[in-house]
Amino acid sequence: MSEYMEGGSRFERINNNAFWANAHLDTRLQLDKNNIDENYNHIKDCIDNPTTGLIAGRKYRTLNYPMHYARNQRDLFECSKMRQVNNEFVKKFKKLYPKTAEARLYLINMQSIVQNYVKPIKKTLRRSLFKLTGI
Repeated sequence: MSEYMEGGSRFERINNNAFWANAHLDTRLQLDKNNIDENYNHIKDCIDNPTTGLIAGRKYRTLNYPMHYARNQRDLFECSKMRQVNNEFVKKFKKLYPKTAEARLYLINMQSIVQNYVKPIKKTLRRSLFKLTGI
Protein backbone atom coordinates (compact mmCIF):
# COMPACT_ATOMS: atom_id res chain seq x y z
CA MET A 1 0.00 0.00 0.00
CA SER A 2 1.37 3.38 -0.92
CA GLU A 3 2.18 6.07 1.62
CA TYR A 4 0.16 8.57 -0.41
CA MET A 5 -3.57 8.31 -0.84
CA GLU A 6 -6.11 10.60 -2.37
CA GLY A 7 -5.81 13.88 -0.48
CA GLY A 8 -2.32 13.39 0.94
CA SER A 9 -0.31 11.14 3.19
CA ARG A 10 -1.98 8.47 5.32
CA PHE A 11 -0.26 9.87 8.39
CA GLU A 12 -0.51 13.59 7.62
CA ARG A 13 -2.62 14.54 10.65
CA ILE A 14 -0.48 12.45 13.03
CA ASN A 15 2.74 13.89 11.58
CA ASN A 16 1.39 17.44 11.76
CA ASN A 17 0.37 17.08 15.42
CA ALA A 18 3.72 15.48 16.32
CA PHE A 19 5.64 18.25 14.54
CA TRP A 20 3.80 21.04 16.37
CA ALA A 21 3.96 19.24 19.70
CA ASN A 22 7.75 19.07 19.41
CA ALA A 23 8.01 22.62 18.07
CA HIS A 24 6.19 23.98 21.11
CA LEU A 25 8.28 21.95 23.56
CA ASP A 26 11.68 22.57 21.97
CA THR A 27 11.74 26.35 22.19
CA ARG A 28 13.03 28.99 24.54
CA LEU A 29 9.51 30.35 25.04
CA GLN A 30 7.20 29.41 27.88
CA LEU A 31 4.17 27.22 27.20
CA ASP A 32 0.72 28.71 26.69
CA LYS A 33 -2.76 27.27 26.07
CA ASN A 34 -2.20 26.68 22.33
CA ASN A 35 0.95 24.69 23.05
CA ILE A 36 -0.91 22.52 25.54
CA ASP A 37 -3.67 21.89 22.99
CA GLU A 38 -1.17 20.81 20.32
CA ASN A 39 0.51 18.38 22.72
CA TYR A 40 -2.91 17.11 23.82
CA ASN A 41 -3.80 16.40 20.17
CA HIS A 42 -0.53 14.51 19.70
CA ILE A 43 -1.11 12.31 22.74
CA LYS A 44 -4.69 11.65 21.58
CA ASP A 45 -3.21 10.49 18.25
CA CYS A 46 -0.88 8.22 20.20
CA ILE A 47 -3.88 6.75 22.03
CA ASP A 48 -5.69 6.06 18.74
CA ASN A 49 -2.58 4.79 16.89
CA PRO A 50 0.11 3.99 19.50
CA THR A 51 2.98 2.84 17.31
CA THR A 52 2.38 5.37 14.53
CA GLY A 53 2.06 8.21 17.04
CA LEU A 54 5.32 7.27 18.77
CA ILE A 55 7.14 6.93 15.45
CA ALA A 56 5.93 10.38 14.37
CA GLY A 57 6.91 11.86 17.74
CA ARG A 58 10.42 10.41 17.40
CA LYS A 59 10.69 11.54 13.79
CA TYR A 60 10.16 15.21 14.67
CA ARG A 61 12.13 15.33 17.95
CA THR A 62 14.94 17.85 17.57
CA LEU A 63 16.22 18.77 21.07
CA ASN A 64 17.82 22.03 19.98
CA TYR A 65 17.31 23.42 23.49
CA PRO A 66 17.52 20.46 25.89
CA MET A 67 17.18 22.50 29.09
CA HIS A 68 14.17 24.41 27.75
CA TYR A 69 12.66 21.17 26.41
CA ALA A 70 12.84 19.60 29.88
CA ARG A 71 11.39 22.73 31.48
CA ASN A 72 8.52 22.91 28.99
CA GLN A 73 7.78 19.21 29.35
CA ARG A 74 7.73 19.56 33.15
CA ASP A 75 5.39 22.56 32.87
CA LEU A 76 3.21 20.67 30.40
CA PHE A 77 2.62 17.79 32.79
CA GLU A 78 1.71 20.13 35.62
CA CYS A 79 -1.61 20.49 33.79
CA SER A 80 -4.04 17.85 35.12
CA LYS A 81 -5.60 17.36 31.66
CA MET A 82 -2.20 16.38 30.22
CA ARG A 83 -1.35 14.04 33.10
CA GLN A 84 -4.71 12.32 32.70
CA VAL A 85 -4.42 11.81 28.94
CA ASN A 86 -0.80 10.64 29.29
CA ASN A 87 -1.79 8.08 31.93
CA GLU A 88 -4.56 6.91 29.61
CA PHE A 89 -2.02 6.45 26.81
CA VAL A 90 0.39 4.51 29.05
CA LYS A 91 -2.41 2.19 30.22
CA LYS A 92 -3.57 1.53 26.67
CA PHE A 93 -0.02 0.94 25.41
CA LYS A 94 0.68 -1.57 28.19
CA LYS A 95 -2.67 -3.28 27.59
CA LEU A 96 -2.16 -3.57 23.81
CA TYR A 97 1.46 -4.70 23.98
CA PRO A 98 2.06 -6.48 27.30
CA LYS A 99 5.00 -8.55 26.02
CA THR A 100 6.41 -6.42 23.20
CA ALA A 101 6.13 -2.90 24.63
CA GLU A 102 9.82 -2.63 25.58
CA ALA A 103 10.97 -3.99 22.22
CA ARG A 104 8.69 -1.57 20.35
CA LEU A 105 9.97 1.41 22.33
CA TYR A 106 13.57 0.28 21.77
CA LEU A 107 13.06 -0.04 18.00
CA ILE A 108 11.32 3.34 17.80
CA ASN A 109 13.98 5.14 19.86
CA MET A 110 16.81 3.59 17.84
CA GLN A 111 14.91 4.64 14.67
CA SER A 112 14.88 1.09 13.36
CA ILE A 113 11.20 1.54 12.50
CA VAL A 114 10.17 4.49 10.36
CA GLN A 115 6.90 5.42 8.65
CA ASN A 116 7.75 5.82 5.01
CA TYR A 117 10.02 2.90 4.19
CA VAL A 118 11.46 -0.34 5.53
CA LYS A 119 14.96 -0.12 6.96
CA PRO A 120 17.18 -3.19 6.62
CA ILE A 121 18.24 -4.99 9.80
CA LYS A 122 21.72 -4.07 11.00
CA LYS A 123 23.58 -6.84 12.79
CA THR A 124 25.29 -4.95 15.60
CA LEU A 125 26.59 -5.81 19.04
CA ARG A 126 23.91 -3.63 20.61
CA ARG A 127 21.18 -5.58 18.82
CA SER A 128 22.69 -8.89 19.93
CA LEU A 129 22.86 -7.74 23.55
CA PHE A 130 19.24 -6.59 23.43
CA LYS A 131 18.15 -9.95 22.06
CA LEU A 132 20.05 -11.81 24.79
CA THR A 133 19.14 -9.70 27.79
CA GLY A 134 15.97 -7.85 26.74
CA ILE A 135 17.25 -4.64 28.33
